[in-house]
Amino acid sequence: MMKLPLWQHYAKRPLTLRLTPSTIASFVGAVSLISITGLSVGYVVGAKTSEAQPVTVVHPVATVTADQQQAQQLKAMNERMAEMQARLLRLDALGQHMAENAHINSQEFELNSAVDNKGAKGGPLVNDLTMLGDDNIDLRLQELSQLMEQKEAQLQALDSVLMSKRWQNNSNYLANLPVRKGAITSTFGYRTDPFTGRAAFHAGMDFSGVQGTDIYTVASGVVSFAGVKSGYGNVIEVNHGNGYVTRYAHAQRLAAKVGDMVAKDQLIAYMGSTGRSTGTHLHYEVIENGKQIDPATYVNLAMKSR
Repeated sequence: MMKLPLWQHYAKRPLTLRLTPSTIASFVGAVSLISITGLSVGYVVGAKTSEAQPVTVVHPVATVTADQQQAQQLKAMNERMAEMQARLLRLDALGQHMAENAHINSQEFELNSAVDNKGAKGGPLVNDLTMLGDDNIDLRLQELSQLMEQKEAQLQALDSVLMSKRWQNNSNYLANLPVRKGAITSTFGYRTDPFTGRAAFHAGMDFSGVQGTDIYTVASGVVSFAGVKSGYGNVIEVNHGNGYVTRYAHAQRLAAKVGDMVAKDQLIAYMGSTGRSTGTHLHYEVIENGKQIDPATYVNLAMKSR
């Protein structure tokens, strides 16, 4: 038995608390029970709190299956094949047009499809490439590619023939007048310069007219220059190919720009008096391989044919 003194302020002497072993055991048990109960309550509360927190769910990343990949590849090849076939049709149409303009039999250049279209053929129309194997698709694409190369080579050969025919007679090709109204006031060669009064070389022909008179290109070609040049004023130059260029100078204003494809007798400028000029007129030149030549040959032929 254990004795513990207790002091009370109203008592004159201390009180003694007697603790027996059974009492101590009961006290320890009660304290242990309270501790266990507290831990249990804490665990339950913690579990409740963790359950209340939002849970992040990670969704699996969507994957493309092998069938989907194959379908996408087949679709891409189908589109490519359709594009190549359309290009072949355009090449055929262009070849036919060029041959007709050159008065050439298209059979000479095999402008029609290289595949034999004669003979009995049949079968259902199949547009879906899924009906073909991978090897057959690759083979068909190779065939179309080879056909396009053949068509392009044929068109290049046809273009060479056209150029040869065009320049068999250069005089006839450039035999045209750059104006419809006007008089020739100066010819090609040496003359008295209107500004200095001394002999000087004149590299073209002059056509007089009223301001704003239409100026036309004498043949088809590409505008290689359009702007201002010293002495020429507003000038336009047309490249006709095979080394030939025509020049139209002193214009009031230009109606074409660099890079334009122009046809024979197309309006390209308006007559004026810009640059080194004494009055409204057109200075017209024909240039062969970078050197001015006499335009009279072509002008005279054009005037005779009228």
